[in-house]
Amino acid sequence: MRKTMVLSVLLLSFAAGLLWAQFWKDYTDTDRRAVAEAYWLVGKQYETIGQPEVGGSFMAMAKEIYPALDPAAITDQALPSAAELLAQGRTTEIGAAAAGIPMGAVSSFFLRFIGALMDKDPAEIAGFLDGSVYLTRLPAEVTRADAQAAMADFFKDAPLKDLQPSRVYNLDSIVVSRTPQAMQTAWGETYTLTISAVADYSQYVSLWDMTQQFFIRRVSGNWYLFGYGPTPPPLTWTPQKAQAMAQEAPPAAEVADPSSSITHAFTSCLSALLKKDAEGALAFMSQSVHFLRMRQSVTRDELKTTLQGYFDTADFKNAAASDVVDLDSIFVEPSASPVEGVTGDVYMLNVQSRMDLSAGIPFWSGYQRYYWAREAGSWVIFAIL
Repeated sequence: MRKTMVLSVLLLSFAAGLLWAQFWKDYTDTDRRAVAEAYWLVGKQYETIGQPEVGGSFMAMAKEIYPALDPAAITDQALPSAAELLAQGRTTEIGAAAAGIPMGAVSSFFLRFIGALMDKDPAEIAGFLDGSVYLTRLPAEVTRADAQAAMADFFKDAPLKDLQPSRVYNLDSIVVSRTPQAMQTAWGETYTLTISAVADYSQYVSLWDMTQQFFIRRVSGNWYLFGYGPTPPPLTWTPQKAQAMAQEAPPAAEVADPSSSITHAFTSCLSALLKKDAEGALAFMSQSVHFLRMRQSVTRDELKTTLQGYFDTADFKNAAASDVVDLDSIFVEPSASPVEGVTGDVYMLNVQSRMDLSAGIPFWSGYQRYYWAREAGSWVIFAIL
């Protein structure tokens, strides 16, 4: 029985990309412990066959599923042998491929893309696209300029006002997978990202699907979306070269003073927190967030775990952003970066709090400063004082 569960965890987890955000939340305590033990044993087995990074991911997941897990107390330590694992046929391929998938980076890129969608900014959205995008259901190639114009028309009609990302997509459904070798050969480092929609905009966009698949690739260190649809673009097709965003200058007002955009991003982030939407809030944060007062840095995943634990007991009583901070106290100003290595423009948002949430939100204080930088066309928090 233990071997069956371990092998099921091994194969299914990699098939889903290790992104089943809290699939266990409705499990009984006994079931959570059993599943966590299975994840831990899979991790130990991957260490045995020389893949410690993959093993560490499984063991970290085990602790997240059942924080009280005591590995020494697992009574049935029987593990499938390395030979038995390799005999599964796909195990070596899945393990080797999944070990190198930058899931956090790809997911972060896509969440910032969704953030730009919620901002209803066609020019900003264009910065996430390759020089051209292939829509496989048409099938047809669409340039950045054409996509930007289409998004402008969409925003005129679609009811997106004041929507949070989680009202449009099920952010817990994101799955990232490496594409087959033929696609890697044609387009370089390439991944698929699938996500389930919550809202149905098919009356405004004929290509809108309730389950959506995006093709994303990395070029010279930058991520671009270059395909959309149930099937990949033809291997003989090559996207047009993407121009750097610096060559597609945003409106002069945005260059001169991004205060409005940053303030909107901040209130959207705060609103998501009050709705217990961790993914929605983290879409406005960098992959690594520095808590200057505590002299500590945490990853988005670590912060997500902290917030979700807090949400289990927190009761915001339908509070709005204006209830917990004094919106009139917000002011945004240019700033030097408090973190070494951050390049580009940096801004500091200052705000006075009305409500004390410090018991569960680690960065909360009476007077707060948030440092913002631009990543993939969006303003995100990278440091908090």
